[in-house]
Amino acid sequence: MSNNGGNGGGSVLATFEAGTQGWSGTSLAGGPWSTTAWSSQGSRSLQGDITMSAGSQHYLLKSGSTNFTGYTKLRATVKGASWGSYGSGLGVKLFVKHGSSYAWKDSGWVTISAGGLANLTLDLAGVNLADIKEYGIQFIGASNASGTTAVYVDNVVLGN
Repeated sequence: MSNNGGNGGGSVLATFEAGTQGWSGTSLAGGPWSTTAWSSQGSRSLQGDITMSAGSQHYLLKSGSTNFTGYTKLRATVKGASWGSYGSGLGVKLFVKHGSSYAWKDSGWVTISAGGLANLTLDLAGVNLADIKEYGIQFIGASNASGTTAVYVDNVVLGN
């Protein structure tokens, strides 16, 4: 797909306008599914429901061999729903697993509160771009987080 979001000549990997686009989730209370509840662009995003607790880890991700050759950045927009007890915040980060050892590289943590939004960018330096095994978003509950909420991902884009 070509870029339609003003991300500097990139390649759109997922907008979720036409379903989940092969994305899945782990440690979810429900989903994932394409939803109109929120979007950063267009009318849909990917939603997963999570039950937060101290250190709980949840993922929305795309598995399978992918080639990111020619790109230096991976970007995504994430949002948390306005309900649930986020405590001191929900940690979010964009990640890739690459190469035969599934080496992990991530964007570093950003913390969002209930209803919060984050634009995440992962620098792909040092990543085996021709052998991406998985990419997605990791969510982790704060030590004082509890309850169920929804998390959203939209506009996953490769760029430079």
